[in-house]
Amino acid sequence: MNGVLRMSARLFIRNDDVWTLDAEFCFFFEEAIKRNIPVVHAVIPGKMDRETIRFLCRAKEKTPQLLDIVQHGWMHTNHSTETGIKFEFGAKRDIKLQQEDIQLGQKKMQEAFGEYFTPAFVPPYHSYDKGTLKVLGEQGFKVFSAGTRWSQKDERFIEIPAQISFSRYEEGKTSIRYAKDMLAELVKAAVRRPLAGVLTHHKDFAGQGPRRELTRFLDCIAALKLKEKWRILLFSDILSASKGK
Repeated sequence: MNGVLRMSARLFIRNDDVWTLDAEFCFFFEEAIKRNIPVVHAVIPGKMDRETIRFLCRAKEKTPQLLDIVQHGWMHTNHSTETGIKFEFGAKRDIKLQQEDIQLGQKKMQEAFGEYFTPAFVPPYHSYDKGTLKVLGEQGFKVFSAGTRWSQKDERFIEIPAQISFSRYEEGKTSIRYAKDMLAELVKAAVRRPLAGVLTHHKDFAGQGPRRELTRFLDCIAALKLKEKWRILLFSDILSASKGK
């Protein structure tokens, strides 16, 4: 903790690609829960299995303050045929097809999670366009979270971008950043922004090394939460606060 700026900060952790209770998800989930660290879990509605639905419902019932359940696209399908470009939504898909996928996913999420579903949308690969946002607004979504903020302010949503990724994707290879580097990025982001966002993919924390960096990072966040008044928020927290204004 030496060298960390003594300050208060607001941040969130968003874990993408949730759909089954594999070993990596269970490890990530338990490590966050036992440290009382809230996490927004972005669930793929077209792929989620019944066991995962039951697990998340029980967890949300037991510790509602420690997790959100939000929609992560539909099937997380890559419709691109170009190397280096991935998208499930965005300008290269007809708006009617986007609408069908968003509606199907929303229906599945509502049926599976009911009141435990937070009306927030995370586009796979962080790809989207004005048509995507138009459909989301019509469907009643209240929160939108990609990797960067939409260049034009959209009054229909609370935009909550996740700017800091724990995983690196370079030349077709995936690696995990060091916990100390993640913490340094968070401190910088907390100075520049009212809310900093961390993006994780639990699947990437396979093996001893990546898991060690995850637990080191979570230990630091837990300590900062207690000693330095860092607040780790859920999307539902932010949504509730906005309604009270």
